[in-house]
Formats: sequence, C-alpha cells, structure tokens
Amino acid sequence: MKSYLRILFAALTVAALAACSLGKQAQTDAVNTAVAGTQVAQALAQATVNASALTGMPGAPTTLSAAPATPTPAPAVDYVTLSEEELAAMIDAAVAEAIAATESTSAAVTTTTSDSAVTTAEVTYVYDYYYNAEYYVQYAEELMAQYYDLYGDLASEMIVEMNAIQSELNQMNTTLSSIDQSLQEISSTLAQGLAVAEDTINQLNDAAQQAQTKAEAVKSQAQDMLSVLQTDQQGRLDQLSQIKPDNIPTDRLAALQTGFAFIDEAKSALGDNKLSRGELMNLAQLGANAQAGFAQFGGRAGGAGPGANLDLSQFAGKFGEITTLFARGQMPQARGNLDGFELSLGQRPAGLPGGGVRRP
Repeated sequence: MKSYLRILFAALTVAALAACSLGKQAQTDAVNTAVAGTQVAQALAQATVNASALTGMPGAPTTLSAAPATPTPAPAVDYVTLSEEELAAMIDAAVAEAIAATESTSAAVTTTTSDSAVTTAEVTYVYDYYYNAEYYVQYAEELMAQYYDLYGDLASEMIVEMNAIQSELNQMNTTLSSIDQSLQEISSTLAQGLAVAEDTINQLNDAAQQAQTKAEAVKSQAQDMLSVLQTDQQGRLDQLSQIKPDNIPTDRLAALQTGFAFIDEAKSALGDNKLSRGELMNLAQLGANAQAGFAQFGGRAGGAGPGANLDLSQFAGKFGEITTLFARGQMPQARGNLDGFELSLGQRPAGLPGGGVRRP
C-alpha cells in the first residue's frame, strides 16, 4: 500500500511541475504532460482498487469511518503564470489540507487503539490517513519552494513568515514519521503472529498526540499568512511612493528613449522569472524619470520620426501602473501590460537595442 501511494505522489508532482520547465519546445511539453497524466490515471486506478480491497478484508474494522478519499491531482501548473497572491492562496490551502489530514490521522490512531489492541486491518486503515497527510505536507512544501524561488528576493516579510510555517510544518511531519515507525513495528509484530505489546500501542498513541499538537501549532502560525502578504506588498508600495525623479529627460527624444529604457530594463529583470527588491526600486526610479519626461515633453510633435504623432503624455501613468503591478507580485499582468505599452510606443529611436541608447 505504501508503494502505490508513493507512486501516486510522484505522479502528482510530475503533473504539477510538467509546465514549469521553461525554454522547452511546446511539443516536448505536451508529450511530457500527456505521460504525466497517464501516470496519474494509473496511480488513481490502483488506489481505487486497493481502497475497494480494504473494505472487503476479513476482520476489517466495521466500526471505523470510511478511509479518506485519494487526493485528486490538480491540473498541471506553470507557477510563473501565477501572481504572488494566487501562489500564496495555493500554499494556504495546501497547508490547511495538511493540517486537517494530520488531525484525521491522529484521530484514526485514537479510534483504532481505543480497545488497547491493533489488528492488521486497523494498521492499513491508519496508513490510509497517514499517506493522505504525507501527500499534503509534501505538496505544501513544494508550493513553498516555488514561492521561495520566485519571490525570495522581493518579499522580505513573507519569507520570514514562510520560514516560520516551514519550521512548524517540518516538526509536524516528524511526528507523522513517528506514527509511521510505530505502525511499521506493529506490522512486523503482527506478521510474526505475535500480540502487540502495550508499550508499542502507547508509543503509537503518543506519536498521534504529538501530531495533533504540532498540527495546532502549524494552524496558529499559518493563520495570518495572507495578511502578512498584504502587509509585505503595502511595504513595497510605500517604498515606491518615496521615489522621485532624479534625472528628468531634457527633450522629447530623450523622454522617448527613457521610456524604452524602462521597458528594456523591466524585461531584462524578468529574464529569470523573478524580481528582487533592488530591481524593483531601480525600475521605479527609471519609471519616475520617464514619467516626468512623458508629462513634460509628451505632446504630439508632428512631422516624421519615432513617436512624432503620439501624444506621449497620455502614457505617463503607465510607468507607475507597471511598477505597482510588480510591487504587488502581479508578474503575469505586469508582463502583459509591459508588452502592450511597448507596442503603443511604436518605432524605437535610432540607436536603442532594436533601436536606441539603452539609457539617455
């Protein structure tokens, strides 16, 4: 039973991460996703067979509640396409599932040991809960790892919060491992046709009680995670509000060059699919300078040349809009906004990459 559930988790992880490999050809990604989907389907089918077999086992505990449902795999997700809030919400939900599954595991142990005896069927029954908890703990840890990778250099307060949750989650997982060890010891004893010692049952109960305690600690630590995210994002916005222009373009052409320099710098910063606090502040400064130039020299110039017939002043607010999206961790929206803004500006001045001096 342990092996098929481990296969299930591996398949789920493959499916969840199939779209995360950047730079691969779309055809290769499609093949990988299809293979992962087949593995998941096979694992789920095997889980159903085992669950059905359990309910029909001779001597199976008739007074116990039904075993937990096998976790349904989430669709394959490319985490880069998620905003910070969306990823944080997924983490919050996964942590809540891990807590609930751990509490259910603890309750299952208490129920099966209430008569001071444990049967083989009861060990199997508890393991169903244990593997459910194990899956959600590992899923939460995987999502947190993705958050660290994408926002570790930007979200200072959230990283502190994540570290605290991770620490509590690790301790909870340790207690689950203790339950596993006790169940293995009991299984070994039963396989030899021997009676399970009272001390061993007490050890299992102690591990279950510790798991319950640690689950409550995780719940307490994680309950304000989303409010910490809001505080962190507001802190970034407050920093942006302090930035004033320090190098205002001196003419229309310089203003246009500064606008494209902002776009290029933003795309370069996002080349690794993450943004640091320093990169955000640099973009905000470039944006403040470009915004001042667009506002001052933005009227239609007429004639020929890049942007001659554009009223640049109407785009002055785009710089603050885009940097605000970055500060809020809304990277997909910021990318789309950035691309649309670049198209709106039309032809680049001569000399910039694809046409201009990177900075005026």
